[in-house]
Amino acid sequence: MRFNAYFVRLCHSQDSFQGSILDGDKGVAASFRKIADNLYSVHFKSQLELRFRQKIDFRNARGSFTVLLPVLSQYNQRKLKKMAFALRGIEDKSFPEIVTALLAVENFLEMEGLLYFFSLERREAIEALTGLELAQQAKVINLNYLFVTSWEHFQESLAVLEAFLRRAHEGRERTVKFAQLEKEVGVPQESVYFKYLLKKGSQGFPCRIMPSALVFSQLPLSGEEKARMADIEKVLRTRRMTIFTFENVQKNTAYSIKQINDALWYMLDEEKLLQLDEQHFMFSEEYGKIINRLKKFKRNQGDVLTFDDLRSLTAYTRKYLIVLFEYWDGQNITRRVGNKRQILLGA
Repeated sequence: MRFNAYFVRLCHSQDSFQGSILDGDKGVAASFRKIADNLYSVHFKSQLELRFRQKIDFRNARGSFTVLLPVLSQYNQRKLKKMAFALRGIEDKSFPEIVTALLAVENFLEMEGLLYFFSLERREAIEALTGLELAQQAKVINLNYLFVTSWEHFQESLAVLEAFLRRAHEGRERTVKFAQLEKEVGVPQESVYFKYLLKKGSQGFPCRIMPSALVFSQLPLSGEEKARMADIEKVLRTRRMTIFTFENVQKNTAYSIKQINDALWYMLDEEKLLQLDEQHFMFSEEYGKIINRLKKFKRNQGDVLTFDDLRSLTAYTRKYLIVLFEYWDGQNITRRVGNKRQILLGA
């Protein structure tokens, strides 16, 4: 993997200077800046693929420097001091020792991109990282990318998440949105680390992981909660809102945002509802009827479906037909062909 900047070991009288190095048989302009003692960072205009402990010669002067590590992120002065300490004597350290030292500076490392730099086979890297995990010095989050964090950081994040879930469960919270967990734990919900933490942290609780929230599924419903859910369902069915949004429920009932949110997520968990996208919900019973009509359509009229065909099957407006078609495309039930859809579902 190529990088624009590296940490290098170099003896030089100036704290910063411009130079030119030899990359094969051509010269490459480089900018050097002192970090501490004989530790420098070197930046190139284009990316270069260098290796650990590689000796690089200057083009027009005697001397060389030793490559220590790619510059993996942006560093403030405090972080640079920590990196200088981590790189002390790195040339003589083993790969596991290097990983441990770097995790004292970085919360995360993606070692897949560093295999070439350290001249490591993937098998060797996995073996080393597994050994660090067994010794509780690192935690492997994803083996595909060799994505790791320190054991201490993992335990701290997990403890915060579990404590939050415990408070929610003991407080009889029906649902916990990922946005709440993201704010509490300080980890983006789209990240691999968040998904890993959520899977680990939720194992000790009676819950179900939904697309954007965690639902506690074994809390007994109070009479008030049952009545609220029944009332919401009655209102929606009375107004023939088989596909609806959170805002639809809000406008047609007097319940609070939290009461509506809890009711909808519990109905999803009970599979009374289906979530078509981030905004739209649908009664599962109604969805099942439409799927049966779709199968019948394919048997009798072929596998090409137009908007007018779907309108005659559902009596929905174009707005909801688009929502349904996009959901089916995502579920491989249909495939878009121009302005029509090919039905992939078995008849």
